[in-house]
Amino acid sequence: MHIEPLKVRLDSFKDFAKHYLMIVLSILTALGLEAWIEHSHHARAAATASAQIEAELGVNLSQVRLMRDADAKRLAMLKDLYGYLVQAVQDGTDAAAIRRHINAQTHGDFSLGLQLPRLRHEAWDVAVANQSAGWIDARRLRHYATLYAYQSDFERRISFNTSVNLQDAQLNRVDADLQVGTAQPAELLHTVNAMMSSMGDALTALDAMQKAFGRELPALAAATPATR
Repeated sequence: MHIEPLKVRLDSFKDFAKHYLMIVLSILTALGLEAWIEHSHHARAAATASAQIEAELGVNLSQVRLMRDADAKRLAMLKDLYGYLVQAVQDGTDAAAIRRHINAQTHGDFSLGLQLPRLRHEAWDVAVANQSAGWIDARRLRHYATLYAYQSDFERRISFNTSVNLQDAQLNRVDADLQVGTAQPAELLHTVNAMMSSMGDALTALDAMQKAFGRELPALAAATPATR
C-alpha cells in the first residue's frame, strides 16, 4: 500500500485531524475492499469445489447402487449353484454335465469374480490440494469427508475379505477350467462357497455405504438414480 506525503501545510490541530482521518479511512477502505475481494474469491472457489465433489459423489453412489443390485442377483444365482454342486458332488456328476447345467442356467454367461464399483476421489483430492476444501462450510465439509472416509474403508474391507476368502490365482484357474469344461466338481464347489462369502461381505459393505450417503447427504441420495 502506498501513501502520498502531505503537500499542504497543516496550520492547526483541526487540519491535522482531518488529514489523519482521511488517511485512516483510506486505509480501512482499501483493507475492506481487499478482504471483500478475497472473500468473494474463496466463496466462488468453495462453490466450485462443492459442485465438483457432489457430482463425483453422485456418480459413486450410482455405481454403488448398480453394483449392489448386480451382486445381489449374482449371490442368489451362486446360492442356487452351490445347492446344485453339493448334490452333484454327492452323486458323482462329471464335470461336463456340470458345465452343461451351468450354461443352461446362466445362458452361457457365467464367470467367477466380484463386481465392485469404481469409487472416484479426484475432485476431493483437488479440493484438498488447492485448499478450496478449507473454504467450504464446515458442516458440509464434514459430510464430504465422512463419505470419502467410508469409500476408503470400503475398499480396504473388500481387499481384506477377498484376500481371506479368495486367492486370485486359484479363482482365475477355476474360472478358466469352468470355461473349457475341465473344472473339477469339488474344487468348483469350494470356490463357489468362497465366492458366496466374499459377495455377502461386499453386499453388507455396499448397504452400509448407501446408508451413509442417505445420512450425510440425503438430498443427493434422493436425487441420484441407480445408473447414470
